[in-house]
This record gives sequence, structure tokens and C-alpha cells, in this order.
Amino acid sequence: MHLAALVVATAAAAAALSVETTHVSLASGQRMQWLACEPPNPKKHLVCIHGTFHGGWCFAERWLPRLAEKHGIAAHSISLRGTAGSPCADKSIKLSTHARDVAEAIALRLPGQKLHLCAHSFGGPVAIEALATSNLAERCEGLALLCSVPPSGNKPGTTRVLRRSLREAWLITKAFALKTAAKSSADANAVFFNDQLDDETAARYTSYFAADSKSGLDLGDYQRSLPRWPTDDGRWASMPSGLRCFVLGADADRVVDREAVDESAKFLGVEPIMVAGPHDVMLSSNQEATCDLVGGWLTT
Repeated sequence: MHLAALVVATAAAAAALSVETTHVSLASGQRMQWLACEPPNPKKHLVCIHGTFHGGWCFAERWLPRLAEKHGIAAHSISLRGTAGSPCADKSIKLSTHARDVAEAIALRLPGQKLHLCAHSFGGPVAIEALATSNLAERCEGLALLCSVPPSGNKPGTTRVLRRSLREAWLITKAFALKTAAKSSADANAVFFNDQLDDETAARYTSYFAADSKSGLDLGDYQRSLPRWPTDDGRWASMPSGLRCFVLGADADRVVDREAVDESAKFLGVEPIMVAGPHDVMLSSNQEATCDLVGGWLTT
């Protein structure tokens, strides 16, 4: 379990406000880890959804305290079913299950509360599915996608990488398909951080990735369901009315390329914002500036 290390890291990041850990029990019996950092009289509520190999800790490490302290946002992060924070017996989990879990956990933890969603990587499709298939859309005011897997899925991007560089394609393939990003700190550092991390931090995060990847998304079911959401000239045809949207990509992202970012932006009807850096924008060297972009969008 990596909670103790997270508490230490979070305490260093947040002098006045701390990240609190609770669990939400769903009707299915599944317990979901919920991390939160809440200032007095928050301006907004934000729920963050992580992607593959990650858990709620990836937002709690730095962003939740910063969003709470600097921007006055009640910042929450949920660990999806199958991670170390929300373990389960199933080794393969459908996207629809993740979406139902998220919607139910939010309903139980924040009943009746207006909120925004912020989703990273494969958390993007989870967030969109939750909005498309539950009553969460009735009180969700905004959606931020960060380096998100686009509506067409990850296959087109994988094909583009293969055409650009066999070396890059092999790095991505072994990192995810062979799970070397959960075994090798060198591979994890390369894929998620473009080698920005020092050895100690890379080893720590890799141990988290290992703990959070014992179960995974049912990719076969996901790929067979595509296209999952109806579009009109690339735009989400049934997008909830009044939903504010924000799409951000990273210029050196090895996992989600610029074409994928543009697709997500077109799907939500916005212009994308690009930042310098790797895939894990919540943990990279310029994470504070990126966090402030999200915080500024939320509070303006």
C-alpha cells in the first residue's frame, strides 16, 4: 500500500490543508477510495478521475492541495475499482462499470452538489461515459480533459506512433501491453514523464503503478463498443446542455499525441490548450502552472 508515502508527500506540499482519505461503499459492495482537500467555503467542487496504472494519489500528491489552497476549490480524487485504493477480485473491468462506480460514488459522497469533473488519460472516456449514462450530467457544470484518450479510442494513436517511430511504438507497447511501466522505473519514467524524474521518485511512482495495475480496463469490450458516443461532424451530439469544457494536451506526450488532443477538443467544441511536458501533467516539472490553468478555468 502506498498511502503512508502519499501522506508524507502531501504533508510537505500542503502546510495548512491536508488531504483526507475516506471510502465510499457502493450498492454492489465495492468500496471506493476517496481523497479530498477542502478549504473553508469552497468556490467550486472538482472531482478528478485518473487513468491506467494510476490511482487517486496521482492528483492528491500535488494538485488537490494546490487547488484548495491557491484557488479555493474543494478538490476530490477517486481511485477506480481495481486499484490499490479500491481493490476488487476482477482482473478485467468494463468502462461502463467504472462509469457507474464514479457516478454512484459522487452521488453518495457529494449528494446534490454542483461540481466539475477533471479526467486524465483513460479517465477521460470514464468521465464521458458517466455523463452520458447517468443523472450525473444534471449537476455537472464542467468537464476538463487532460491528455485524454480521445473518443475514437487509443488504436488510431498507436498506429500513428508506429508510423512515426518503431522505437517509440515498442516503448509504448511494452509499457502497457507487457506492463513494464509497472515493473521498470526506467520505462515508467520514459513513458509517463519523458525521463524528468530522479531515480528515487521514479522508483516510488513505479511501485504505485504496480499496485494500481493488478486489475485493468477490459480493452476488448471497450474497442468493440467504439464509436461509443454519437457525433455530429466530430462534435458530441448528445453533450449535456450548458456543460463547460476544457481540453489540455502536452506537447511531448508519448501516450496521447496532438491529433488525439485535437479530436477530444473537437468532440467537446473547444480549442485545446497545449502545455510543455510529458503525459503525466499532474506530476511533471511544470505541474504547478498546469494546475493553475485548470484552477483558473474553474473559477472564472
